[in-house]
Amino acid sequence: MANVEDLLLKASAGDRQAFADLYTACFPALYPFVHFSTRSQADAEEIIQDIFLKMWERRETLTGIRSLEDYLFIMAKNKLLDHSRQQATRLKAAQDLSAGQVEAGSTVEGDLIYKEYERAAMDAITKLPKRKQQIFFMRTQQSMSLNEIAAAFHISRSAVKKHLYASIHFIKQQLHLE
Repeated sequence: MANVEDLLLKASAGDRQAFADLYTACFPALYPFVHFSTRSQADAEEIIQDIFLKMWERRETLTGIRSLEDYLFIMAKNKLLDHSRQQATRLKAAQDLSAGQVEAGSTVEGDLIYKEYERAAMDAITKLPKRKQQIFFMRTQQSMSLNEIAAAFHISRSAVKKHLYASIHFIKQQLHLE
């Protein structure tokens, strides 16, 4: 295997094999750090895949990295913070639901706001390309896993994630949440 600098140079030029070699070389050092924070093999692997997906999307900038190890651990720390915030939000929502504290549906005004928001979200979803709509609904309405969706469309898991991220970003833009 080539050294890290050579792999970064090749990967920045779009060499997929060099990028795969980077992933293979860096995964063993990154995994224990991420797994220690998430306590979940699936979450740790997904976070590391997200990190490398982001690196691939920004591959032109890879040659500017002085220390790949530092770069990866900073990205991991940021992803773990995002993950922690998402977990806290999910936990809070679950607690609110179980405690009966969600009262938006209990008032006429809350019902109207919810219906208007739902209509705007559905309008945004219908503006998505057909495949993105299908993937979005398979994930959100049918609760299919990324692997199940990938198998249904004969595409990679990372391609499914790209479709979902693009869809969510578009919907948020349409709803003026970004």
